[in-house]
Amino acid sequence: MTNPPDSFFRSFRPPVGGEVIEHDGRTFRIHEQLGAGSFGQVFACSDDWGNELAAKVLVPKGRTFREVHESWEAELVALLTVRHPNITFVHDAFVYADTFYIIVERCVWPVASLLHGSPAESWVPYIARDLLQAVSFVHGRGYIHKDIHAGNVFVFQAKDAMVPEKPAVWSFKLGDFGISRLADEIHSDTVMAQWMFPPEAIRPAEFGSIGTATDIYHSALLLLSFVVGRQIEFTQEQIVSGYPRQVAEQTGSRYAGPLGRALRRHVAARTPSALELWRDIRAAAAAP
Repeated sequence: MTNPPDSFFRSFRPPVGGEVIEHDGRTFRIHEQLGAGSFGQVFACSDDWGNELAAKVLVPKGRTFREVHESWEAELVALLTVRHPNITFVHDAFVYADTFYIIVERCVWPVASLLHGSPAESWVPYIARDLLQAVSFVHGRGYIHKDIHAGNVFVFQAKDAMVPEKPAVWSFKLGDFGISRLADEIHSDTVMAQWMFPPEAIRPAEFGSIGTATDIYHSALLLLSFVVGRQIEFTQEQIVSGYPRQVAEQTGSRYAGPLGRALRRHVAARTPSALELWRDIRAAAAAP
């Protein structure tokens, strides 16, 4: 890929519903907007084959063309490197009208939609199995996601085209690699929402460095939200005091122990890997 000129966006224009975009002999029809994040908007779209897809459009927000290009390229490289059944699959990527697109398979909704204000503990082992497989694979390829939460883990429904009345099979997929980085590229000023800061992002000298343990912490926070039935947010004071771990251990849930260990403040004392966290959760699920 060639480096674009370092200038601000000249004609950035997000797509509109009904718009047809052609790239490399392939046609994408844009449908409704599905969501928006810090640096991107997501639209439903479909291609010539009838595949149900999603188009992620990177939004400049004051960044230069070169800066957005670098962000787009980094996310694309990450997605191409970590191809796994439990990670959203990238179909295409291109620049159209000075606007950066990444086309991925479409999931039906984020797991946050399954939280309805009451405990949903029965979901924990199913989400954990798929999510932690993805996290383990990401770590094995040298990446750290850094942004695992209920809005970035998605419900995917596999349909049988030959038997359309057959119920879809559900699975869970990790998506949005916009701020993921290789482990040796992690900096202390990494971008993430303040409510989900791990202790090591606040006081690295005391608790350790941002790394794979950060994804373990974030995965445990997500799973804890299903134990309590809602997405829970913590202040930095609560985080450094160890309050998230206390919440997990005081739930009375069968998963209190595994989640408490994964939410320990000190990186060195935390559950060491995604596989170990899954083993803890599987054992808890099987306990009488």
